[in-house]
Amino acid sequence: MRLRAISFLLLFSLCAKAQDKIGPSLELGMGLTSGTYTPFWLRANQYGAVPTKESYGTAAIALSDFVQVNKRYSWGYGVRGLVNLTETQADVLLQEAYLKGKMGIFELQAGRKKQIQGLADSTLSSGSFIWSGNALPMPMINLVVNDYWAPTFVNDVVGFKGNFAHGWFGNQRSDVADFYLHQKSFYGRLGKPNWLIKFYGGFNHQVQWGGTLKYADPGNFSAKNGKIASSLKDYLYIITGQSMNVVGGDTATYGINDGWNRLGNHLGTVDVGMEVDWNKAKLFFYRQSIYEDGSLYYGNNITDGLHGISFSRKSDQGITKVVVEYLNTTSQGGSVFNNSDVNRGLDNYFNNAVYREGWTYADHGIGTPMMTLDSETDLTNTDFIAYDNNRVESFYVGIEAKLGENSFLLRGSLSNSIGWFGIEHIPVKKQYSVGLQWQRPVQLMGYNAQLKASFGADKGVWKPDVIGGNVSLVLPLN
Repeated sequence: MRLRAISFLLLFSLCAKAQDKIGPSLELGMGLTSGTYTPFWLRANQYGAVPTKESYGTAAIALSDFVQVNKRYSWGYGVRGLVNLTETQADVLLQEAYLKGKMGIFELQAGRKKQIQGLADSTLSSGSFIWSGNALPMPMINLVVNDYWAPTFVNDVVGFKGNFAHGWFGNQRSDVADFYLHQKSFYGRLGKPNWLIKFYGGFNHQVQWGGTLKYADPGNFSAKNGKIASSLKDYLYIITGQSMNVVGGDTATYGINDGWNRLGNHLGTVDVGMEVDWNKAKLFFYRQSIYEDGSLYYGNNITDGLHGISFSRKSDQGITKVVVEYLNTTSQGGSVFNNSDVNRGLDNYFNNAVYREGWTYADHGIGTPMMTLDSETDLTNTDFIAYDNNRVESFYVGIEAKLGENSFLLRGSLSNSIGWFGIEHIPVKKQYSVGLQWQRPVQLMGYNAQLKASFGADKGVWKPDVIGGNVSLVLPLN
């Protein structure tokens, strides 16, 4: 087995917790891989920080702070930039750069900031269906209610949270330049915070819209003379999801696709959940159902979704959390599409005829990493930034544990690639992936340092078998 080059990791971080600042820290480490690809569970859901291919090293600097002015007002900021070094290139990434201010229940965020959308376990999930933390955070302005808020007249029995955001995809893609994200979510909780059983439900709505085409479109299918509409009136159509067919099919203003459909690429999930909260443990059940072109409305793709169970112990020793998930995206509404209520299939999740790189940002999938891009496997002989493997069935388990001062995180998955309608894989193409992370505090030259190590391995037919790992030491500088 040939081991590739070992690289070093440098990380400076300055952060704050409540009103207590934590000084800067330096992280030194090295990583290796036995093949072309980075092991799956070492790079998935890392907010774009870990390259998909080759051994890598990183140099990063981070700065953050949080100030609680009083009970109603607070503000903060955060910056994290990094350089990823592989054998072939160096990538400079601004992973986070944001300002935030909170007044009462509302927080206004501006810039790049990590987020996850949808009802799921926030720390150990395989990845929320629509927005998982797999891609680099996108610059946006986001008005958010982070915690469930209950009006006084309902006596805390019903609570609500959500967000409303505008984001920028920028000019880095090969399909469309300078287009936008519209995002909103609304989630409710039934049950007081101290009740044994609580129920949750809600939705999120994502839209890619606007921009200028970078590819030839002589028939004005994707845009009108290369420009996708982005006026204030168009923005209102985006927010409401208005059918342009209902308002007359205006192909004199819009491309044919938008003029007889909806402006932009609309997608999201409808989520439900239930929580059982005992004194010493908590159990959370959740289900996320995807929608893209009407299949969920008509019930055609009801079998598709992310199903999860999270069990957590209120203890700092032993096994502290176990998450089990099942992801199914094989239905996609069926193999036939027309405008009838019966045949609303061929959803082709996360791909789009106008935005041809699909539901991606900075060469990474925005949604669950269990559906893969052309560039992430060898299932096809292309290397595009689009989804060639979006009909999958995945089984996943994640375990968190602590033994003394040692913290462990284990992830494992089995994923079946089904293939597209009419060209299914028989038998299905399987992929096994495992990842183990470990860390503990150590004393080094009088400093309270952290020692970390990770190991990952992939086996199957999606790509050549690979193993890899890394080790690092985090040293405070104050």
